[in-house]
Amino acid sequence: MERSEDALVVEAVLAGDRERYARLVDRYKKQIYNLAYRMTWNSEVARDLSQETFVRAYANLHRYRPEKSFFNWLYTICLNLTRNHLEKKRELLSEDGNAPDTWADTNPSTEQRSPESQMIERQATNGLETALSALPEELREAVVLRYLQELPFEAVAETLDVSLSAAKMRVYRGLERLRAILAEQGGRR
Repeated sequence: MERSEDALVVEAVLAGDRERYARLVDRYKKQIYNLAYRMTWNSEVARDLSQETFVRAYANLHRYRPEKSFFNWLYTICLNLTRNHLEKKRELLSEDGNAPDTWADTNPSTEQRSPESQMIERQATNGLETALSALPEELREAVVLRYLQELPFEAVAETLDVSLSAAKMRVYRGLERLRAILAEQGGRR
């Protein structure tokens, strides 16, 4: 599906063919879930945020501009919902004084691997989760979009609503901070 095809589907949905929206959901549900998961490290929360993303997008289809990428528009909705979720989580934690629980949960794709390989992957994932969680939100978003979601810099810039050079700078700074955090973690083991 190219931009123009997405725009045609949106146009059809707005004209009353609501069934066509399922094509957009099917097309993008995996990417939206992955974004939410990589920002929260919790599959249940990611499922909820993904579902809410598609509900919000449907309710606001009239605001979508066909000259823009539907995919990036959808990503922006998911990113905003995720930011709100993380902010609420921070507020709750600061109110009750408890330390945050680990954001990690079981990755469904690990079920078919040996216990040893699952444990090794889990340790590496926990280190990355911890390091990413330590990044400021704007840097974490840029790194996740660019390297975990594999978006080109142009799409990162559009999704974050910043210039191309600002997107590149956020990714660069995020990677630098991530390297430092990971090096520090390695030194503690």
